[in-house]
Amino acid sequence: MSVLEKPAHGKGIKKQSVVKYVSIVLTVLFTSILFFKGKDNSKSSLTKKFNEYGSKSLSDRLKDFTYTEESKCPLSEALTPSFENYDLKNIFVNETFIDLAAEKLSGAIKVNTSIGDNTPSPKDDINYWAKFLEFHEYLEEAFPLVHEKLELEKINELGLLYKWEGTNSDLKPIVFMAHQDVVLVNENTLDQWTYPAFSGHYDKETHLIWGRGAIDCKNLLIAELHALEILLEQGFVPTRSVYLSLGFDEESSGVHGAAYLSKHLTDTLGPDSIYSIIDEGPGFTQLSENFYIAAPILNEKGRIDVKISVEGNGGHSSSPPMNGHTNIGILAKAISLMEDTGFEPEYSEKNSIWQFLQCIAEYDDKLDPEFKEAIVKREVSPYYKNKLLSILNSQKEFKDLIKTSQAFDIISGGVKANALPEDAFAIVNHRIDVGSSVKKVLERDLSLAKVIAKTYNYGLILEDKEILPKTDNGIIKVETFGHSIEPAPISPQNEVYDIFQKTIYNTFFNGFLSEKESDDIIFAVSPNTVTVNTDTLYYWNLTSNIYRFQCIKFSVESMKSIHSVNEAVDARDHASTIGFIYDYILNVNEYDS
Repeated sequence: MSVLEKPAHGKGIKKQSVVKYVSIVLTVLFTSILFFKGKDNSKSSLTKKFNEYGSKSLSDRLKDFTYTEESKCPLSEALTPSFENYDLKNIFVNETFIDLAAEKLSGAIKVNTSIGDNTPSPKDDINYWAKFLEFHEYLEEAFPLVHEKLELEKINELGLLYKWEGTNSDLKPIVFMAHQDVVLVNENTLDQWTYPAFSGHYDKETHLIWGRGAIDCKNLLIAELHALEILLEQGFVPTRSVYLSLGFDEESSGVHGAAYLSKHLTDTLGPDSIYSIIDEGPGFTQLSENFYIAAPILNEKGRIDVKISVEGNGGHSSSPPMNGHTNIGILAKAISLMEDTGFEPEYSEKNSIWQFLQCIAEYDDKLDPEFKEAIVKREVSPYYKNKLLSILNSQKEFKDLIKTSQAFDIISGGVKANALPEDAFAIVNHRIDVGSSVKKVLERDLSLAKVIAKTYNYGLILEDKEILPKTDNGIIKVETFGHSIEPAPISPQNEVYDIFQKTIYNTFFNGFLSEKESDDIIFAVSPNTVTVNTDTLYYWNLTSNIYRFQCIKFSVESMKSIHSVNEAVDARDHASTIGFIYDYILNVNEYDS
């Protein structure tokens, strides 16, 4: 059976032609997802790029001859709960419910819980966090059953840890995560918002809920609480315990919120004590009239900030150094060398993007033929693997998903226009490829700094270790700045993931498509990766089953509004998130408890 002759799945899904695309990729805060849209019949830029790549060797041609096409993106089935009061359809099609869900999210947005960087500890300055106390009061009013029936602990003053006790304490609990905080709104953009940023305006005609946090991520937080409220109303009693772990400073790295919450869970439950974790991430997108794909995130890139300093001689500007380069100039040389050198793309088996691209290639009949061939044959020979890396590396939307990135974000040096600077420094931010490490990136930066040090006769230090002795010109220092993070462990596609994946199918077909004709719909679920980090980085020791996903239909417009002007979410998409959490709790308790 060829990859284009797949068995039906879900509600009678069958192979259907897909409309024309052009490749677009959106890499999000908490997520990245791909869109492929219209291409004409002329020679595409992808094909031109492939033609530049070169010809196949005899060995490559022999491997082509023996290649057999097979599906590597299997479709699955919907897993539907049998709970006697189960009513997923009501969440998706009942306008009264959708309006109620919208109003609850609207009320949450109205409480301004925006934070900046370098936030104080709540124990040191609770006044800074006063709005969060107001937010907690709102949650109590909006979800009375949750606050009546569930145990609530406040961790480090403001972290909210809800526990719904299951009947079998031997089973590992589920943890749902979200964060209470939102990013600041740029005051210079206030007049650009269609509705005020913290108005929580709900337009019943368009179903849009406007305001900061509508997508990142008060929608997820409210959806989690709302799903629990529904289940409590319906009389559901979980076998497996359910936790909600809600941090309050994710937008400034989670040092006061998620770090304390995860430590508390580790201290009370122990390592590897959680069944699965679900946190913020992408959802699903429609690539054509009949093709949808969901992209849960199973791993994240790492992060390291590296500070490069040049310390040397000062003096009057009327007498610059013999070589013509001040310490700022030497620093500029280092920056230029690093930016011009860059990082090479890597084909890491740990990277979920290959599986995502595989699904696109199998179900997009109009995908550029050579691009498709490079995707599906990437493991046939180095020719195709390198060809695929080459084209992805040439596209802005893809390049940072297949290699370590670098961005110089801070630079400082000099105090006066007529005084030679004694020192200068710059800080470069790296997002570490899933196949690399903090150590490898730091060593690479050191190697390039060493080139500059030798060329211009400077000493070199890595952290506190002398690499080259200090010279009369001075010394270059390379050191980590702040907290570094290794790439996240990839979550396995095991039996736990199988229930998670089949739940997505159920929410999609029996919820999102419940009022639509779905016989010709193709729906795939494929892991993907992101360039950013979420609060889950503090929870790695609690479980290997971490899924960053919120079952919301993303559009180009909604993605552009994250951390920007006119952040908004469709109330029907918000209902989709509620429906998925509702489904997942029921399915895990029924099919794996």
